[in-house]
Amino acid sequence: MSPGDPKRENPEELAFDGVSDGIEALPQRVDRYGKAKKGALDIGEYMATLPTYAKQTKRLLSCGDYLVFNHYWTVDKVKLHGASLCCMHLLCPLCAIRRGAKALGAYMDRWEVIKAEKPHLRPFLVTLTVKDGEDLEERFKHLQKAQHELWKRKLRGRGSSLDGVAGAVWSYEFKRGKNSGLWHPHLHMIALCENGIDQFLLSQEWHNITGDSFIVDVRPISENDQVSGFMEVFKYAVKFSDQPAADTVHAWRILGGKRLLASSGCFRGVVVPESLMDDEEGLQDLPYVQLFYRFLAKGYTLTKRKECVPVLRRPGELRKAAARAPVVPSYSAADFQAAYEVRLLRAKVHQPIGKQVI
Repeated sequence: MSPGDPKRENPEELAFDGVSDGIEALPQRVDRYGKAKKGALDIGEYMATLPTYAKQTKRLLSCGDYLVFNHYWTVDKVKLHGASLCCMHLLCPLCAIRRGAKALGAYMDRWEVIKAEKPHLRPFLVTLTVKDGEDLEERFKHLQKAQHELWKRKLRGRGSSLDGVAGAVWSYEFKRGKNSGLWHPHLHMIALCENGIDQFLLSQEWHNITGDSFIVDVRPISENDQVSGFMEVFKYAVKFSDQPAADTVHAWRILGGKRLLASSGCFRGVVVPESLMDDEEGLQDLPYVQLFYRFLAKGYTLTKRKECVPVLRRPGELRKAAARAPVVPSYSAADFQAAYEVRLLRAKVHQPIGKQVI
């Protein structure tokens, strides 16, 4: 088994979901959430056959019934302001997207601080595996124990393949092996170091610890696309919910409550926000339009819009902002489609959003 290319495997749903997208990206975002909601319904319908989990099934089936977005139109920022979310990210594809994006944003923010303080450090994507097995819980404990021993060897100071690592963040991921059909446990880690990690030495040390696996992978993360490398770590929740319903529920039963995301060194102490809503800090004094979406049979439908004007601390602020701003968008379906097509065109010619296409 050779670990896959992170750029090829990364779920695009995590790409700073909701952090920087404007109104042009909203149709694609709503469509993405709609597909995730349908996945949650499929899992919920399976869980409904298991009476032990009636309470969780009810929460899952109602997750994402409505979404509320605030469009701060003077600066073209769209934020998820409210939603009916179940917050069971190992079960629910919609909550998995939101949870993964929150973790990605928090650790990328920390990475920017680390880069400024320690510019000699570079990020490497490390993948560690153990042998496939029938018992998911046993395989998880085996992988977790091996990971702990690997770090203990570094801390003992007697020589380890991780000696040059100044900080790391990692997640545990499980899926069925393509050929074996058994549970395939592995771990993805972002390791920060100056000169990289010797893959051969890591393989030897890992086999000595696990007794059943020497398969590891170490690759530098491109400076031009560091988000793709980091996403490989934070997609773990999305991958859990992107399996057959029976496997998803089984994994949730075994691993729910377990710590599947951890860090060390200069990555230690990063706080992933508990709220799955978007951060609206710095936007509270701006006018916005609130957009209400309901999930109907075919997906999300815009059912209501409301113009909102905040109470500003200093008289005249809103008047100045409005004078600089474009006309409030109409938010019609046709306008959304036209904006989305323009976005795709600009992406093809690598033209930044907001600049005229020649």
